[in-house]
Amino acid sequence: MGLRMTDKAGWLALGLLGFVVAGCSGMDGFGSKTPEPGAQGMTQAEIRSILEGKSWRWTGPTNTGTTLYAADGTSLVEVDGKGTTKGKWMAKDGQLCESFDPAPWLKGGVPMSCYPFTKGTTPSTYQAGKAVFSVAS
Repeated sequence: MGLRMTDKAGWLALGLLGFVVAGCSGMDGFGSKTPEPGAQGMTQAEIRSILEGKSWRWTGPTNTGTTLYAADGTSLVEVDGKGTTKGKWMAKDGQLCESFDPAPWLKGGVPMSCYPFTKGTTPSTYQAGKAVFSVAS
């Protein structure tokens, strides 16, 4: 990908872009804002410990990419085939909340939006709405 962990701006943009692209196919790309039946919500601390300081590969209904979630609440998002952008993230009430800066392919950016964050249906995956996350290798 060409980003180094020491390149803070690069990681931030990569993280945010992934979340935005996963959910920006009409702004309902992550699905409903309520958990699936039987899904267990996570605490704010659990979500932060899972995401922060790591790059996550995600797959949404119409896009794929990689997001780096920095400990300071910033993110860097790379959407496959589209580019990168920056964003902000936080965990709140069992949800992952993200916003994204404008990019050439994301006019106006995306305001802060929250989606339930749960364990995925396959090992070592997590889900925010309809976007599925796994640690980037």
